[in-house]
Amino acid sequence: MAGHQAQPIPGRGYPTMECVSVSRNSDSRSTSKGKVGILTEKPSAARNFAAALGGMSGTFDGTEYVIVSARGHLLELKDPSAMVPEALAERYTSWELANLPWRSEDFRWEREIRRKLSGGKLVTDKDAKSLLAQLKTTLSGCDTVCNAADLDPTGEGSLLGWEIVEFLGLQGKKLERMEFLDETPASLQKAFRTRRPVSSIEDEGDYRKADFRSKWDMLSMQFTRVATRVAGSNTVLRNGRLKSAMVVIVGDGLDAHNGYVKKAFYENRFRDENGVTYTDPDIDRFENKADVPGGLSASAVVHDGTTRKKTAPPRLMDLAALSSLLSKKGFGAKNVLETYQKMYEVQVVSYPRTEDKFISPEQFNELLPLVDAIAAVVGVDSAALSHRTPRKSHVKSGGAHGANRPGPNVPPSLAAVEKRFGELGREIYEVLAKNYLTMLAADYEYDQHRGHVEKYPTFVGSLNVPAVLGWKGVFVV
Repeated sequence: MAGHQAQPIPGRGYPTMECVSVSRNSDSRSTSKGKVGILTEKPSAARNFAAALGGMSGTFDGTEYVIVSARGHLLELKDPSAMVPEALAERYTSWELANLPWRSEDFRWEREIRRKLSGGKLVTDKDAKSLLAQLKTTLSGCDTVCNAADLDPTGEGSLLGWEIVEFLGLQGKKLERMEFLDETPASLQKAFRTRRPVSSIEDEGDYRKADFRSKWDMLSMQFTRVATRVAGSNTVLRNGRLKSAMVVIVGDGLDAHNGYVKKAFYENRFRDENGVTYTDPDIDRFENKADVPGGLSASAVVHDGTTRKKTAPPRLMDLAALSSLLSKKGFGAKNVLETYQKMYEVQVVSYPRTEDKFISPEQFNELLPLVDAIAAVVGVDSAALSHRTPRKSHVKSGGAHGANRPGPNVPPSLAAVEKRFGELGREIYEVLAKNYLTMLAADYEYDQHRGHVEKYPTFVGSLNVPAVLGWKGVFVV
């Protein structure tokens, strides 16, 4: 392309990149806005941005840019004892109950370069330190720093980007936020064109939410100290915002399981030659079989009528539902997330960590032209997908990334998915695709036949007979 000087997209490593002036095409539109440094959350996101904009640096839509990336959180809060006045440091180091609870007003709340274990000690992560230096070199030469980290319900992406900007002392730059629901070229190009000015990092709602959460997590460390000391255990009993809640849920579940006593009961019922059971909802139940009153005899059944009923397709999945389903096939939640993330990075599936159970009209329209191709991959007859208009139950405005679903990069076959992502990748794609396709199929319809026992009309029963398979012909959990 004439005049195009986009730099190669790095697969590994983080070379320092200069904010050079290049043109994406021969159209010389205004670049008066200055150079924009796009800070992404991870290398895969940087590569997707480069694919969307035309390179790791260049000019897109009249604006010069350079793309850099973090690698997850490069910073972390300091130890409690390092964030309080020196006179209080010993108190915040101690695990003695007399030094608890902590006072949040004692903390200065400062971040440092993340640390890692080396030789049994926590030391500064040299890779994180080096990467931060490279980010500062590149972003310092830009007029604008744009936080292009992930947009997620927790605000974590916002925090990840802005804490780097603050740590590097770049708050004086013009600041912007780029918001996108997925990393398809169209979404990233739209996000670039609609960058949102940021006048104050502290006023960013997502940043404040995630920043508060990280501080609360730090304060909750004292719960671990309390639990460990009270229990007198030689093992650290970890507690916190999530772990404590999970322990309660698991503990209550175990108590309920261990305390459950199966208790039989007896009552009169009828069953016909088709296996339909007829019961009286107001009849008495008894603990002993001998107490059940007798005197009933066989009787004919009276057919009371038939009603055609419908069931709409199930709602779209989130990662928790997907993991739960795949756990029955022996796949752990951690492996599901790791494999899903790899598939997302090449746009085979959508963003993983979403809480949405629906998709937006834009997301629906994006996948609509790909439906037949997706169906072919997972062995679904396209003729069964007759409902190709948005269902109000599945498609609505709002949300963030939308429910988990196939991505715009449709694989040629399930075998190709398995070759690249393993057996688990194949299972993930097949389940997601079929679950998504159900909303494009007709409702499941069945005829409900109702009847009662002629001699004892209070005993009623019903039988459901499939009439139109609809979405159940596509996928049933």
